[in-house]
Amino acid sequence: MEKIAVLVDSCCDLPKEYRDKNGVYELPMQIAYHDKTYLDRVDISAEEVYEHLPVEIPKTSLPSGESIEKALDDIAEAGCTHIISISVSSGLSGTFNFLKVFLDDDDRFTTKYFDTKQVAIASGLIAIGAKDLIDAGKSFDEVASQVATMIKHAVVYFCIPTLTYLRAGGRISAAASVVGGMLKLAPIITCKEDGSYTIAAKARGMKKGQKMMLDFAQKFIGEDKNYLIGIGQGADEAGGKNMLDLLHENGIKGQQEFTEQVGPALGVHTGPGLIGVAVVKI
Repeated sequence: MEKIAVLVDSCCDLPKEYRDKNGVYELPMQIAYHDKTYLDRVDISAEEVYEHLPVEIPKTSLPSGESIEKALDDIAEAGCTHIISISVSSGLSGTFNFLKVFLDDDDRFTTKYFDTKQVAIASGLIAIGAKDLIDAGKSFDEVASQVATMIKHAVVYFCIPTLTYLRAGGRISAAASVVGGMLKLAPIITCKEDGSYTIAAKARGMKKGQKMMLDFAQKFIGEDKNYLIGIGQGADEAGGKNMLDLLHENGIKGQQEFTEQVGPALGVHTGPGLIGVAVVKI
């Protein structure tokens, strides 16, 4: 009898209602300040990271080997025989490749691991799709096959007020951030096919940025009716709600919809004020 666990890293920004479900396990990224290292969402919140950004921009690093081993032991103790492992883009984080080593080495489970080539709530939506399929009684092979399909039909856009933090974290070039800063542009970032960041557009301000993200989402969805929607927000609940309202006003309504605070590890690289939209076709 298959008993399937879903394993995600905390950069997937999996909504809390799914993090709390039986059979879902989250690996915390590490957030390192000069004097102390914290575990993402375990002993530091995104708000605390934002508050401290003017003083120090911390470094982020992969989940520790210790936390991976603990998660795998917990999964075994729960009687799970199979694991669907979902990681943010290997083009942005080494988590996928690091975790793969542990999973390949552990003969307690049959495992399929996935590099989503996405980040944040887009990866989270793929994990939600996987968990829903498991709860609907689908077999391990069926779930794995559907996850592979969802990855091909996923997109994320996020608009941020400044490129300062992406530049500080080495995620985007200094030249790009200088241009953005001079013109007071709010860049819209997306993930390329290889999973690295690219600037999809530059908006004059966050309000225009939300309208542009609506256009991108509409083009991506086309005539499709079956999709999940995720809204990410960086300490801007009103902005997140506004983005969801804008989608609804324009006839975009997901089979399930989630609005989630961007987690601390991503918040380090984007700073406060981010609004993001993810769509995964199911």
